[in-house]
Amino acid sequence: MKEIKTKRSELPFERSEYENRVSRVRDSMEEQEIELALVTSPTNIYYLTGYNAFSFYVPQFLVIPLDRELFLVNRSIDRPSARETTWLEEEMIKPYGEEYIDHYVNYPDPKHPVDFLLDLLRSEGLDDRLFGLELDDYYCRAFYYRSLVEELGVEVKDATQLVPRVYLKKSEREIDYMKEASRIVEKGMKSAIEAIEDGVTENEVASEILHTMVKNGGSMPSFPPMLQTTAACHITWTDSVISEGTSVSVEIAGCKERYHSPMCRTVIVADEDSSLVREARDVIGKQIEAHKKALETVRPGIMAEEVAIEANKIFDERSSRVGYPAGIGFPPDWGERTASFQLGDKTVLEPNMTFHTISTLTEPFMMEFSETIRVTEDGAEVLADFPRKLFVK
Repeated sequence: MKEIKTKRSELPFERSEYENRVSRVRDSMEEQEIELALVTSPTNIYYLTGYNAFSFYVPQFLVIPLDRELFLVNRSIDRPSARETTWLEEEMIKPYGEEYIDHYVNYPDPKHPVDFLLDLLRSEGLDDRLFGLELDDYYCRAFYYRSLVEELGVEVKDATQLVPRVYLKKSEREIDYMKEASRIVEKGMKSAIEAIEDGVTENEVASEILHTMVKNGGSMPSFPPMLQTTAACHITWTDSVISEGTSVSVEIAGCKERYHSPMCRTVIVADEDSSLVREARDVIGKQIEAHKKALETVRPGIMAEEVAIEANKIFDERSSRVGYPAGIGFPPDWGERTASFQLGDKTVLEPNMTFHTISTLTEPFMMEFSETIRVTEDGAEVLADFPRKLFVK
């Protein structure tokens, strides 16, 4: 079969930035005495190489030896995607299976991509290293760990935080993408609020949100739009009709080059003078007050838990997480799962860390308020510009 030629896309970052990221990961590997890291998270693979394809439903690995060039192991049919979207040279892409013949994906003669990986590690003389594996990541399967331990007999360390701790602090170019995502989420939230009214379906609202954000340059966010019309969290849209007396907690994120800017606002379809609206305004007012307290507290040098301690004073010492790092992400999460604004988190804040500061309450119904912020030299910068209030339709 004739080899497919692809034109390499313009990468979202300069090659030097990718090289710097890999160097920082290797520094962390040395500190943790990890000789070879197996990266399975599509977010982390993207961060280090630029690889951007919806191929993470099958096994793929970025192999990072401490003392040799890294390489990507992915499905043969996705080799052109690796050529197209990464800075990797041809010899650094090592696909399993033949072009368009998936011996390793649901094949009658069962073969697993891990078998290919282990054979490759053996042939490269990398099968006797001290391994790091993302043991608490969505995309690291138990089968991977078992294969390394039983087939290679190697020691495996938990490297879940190896790469995320590197991108906890963003570069200026990453911040630029998050600011672009913020312009997108502003438009998406505006379209949501305009669409919500008595008699429309949740489907109609969701379609307006998605249409607006994609039309304005947005890429696929890691979460779908969440339109929460009950006291249950993390519910997406249905074909239910929004009616008088319905509250809608809208949680969405603009996304640009896999960098997100999440935002939450609450909308109520009710009369301005109703008791429902009066009660909701009181609760939202406290959420906004707590949010402002959090922003006033944020500054370089403090521990993450201090933000939660101060913000939760508004809610009678309620112990709660009031923010988490957000930015780079692939499904199913735009949160970066490292530091959080919650009791016990001793992470010291630094400039260019980014967080989704959020308040979620379920009494008397689901009410959310949130914004994405950047830690600056002086305090906190809110990335999106959108009214802070309860919206009544």
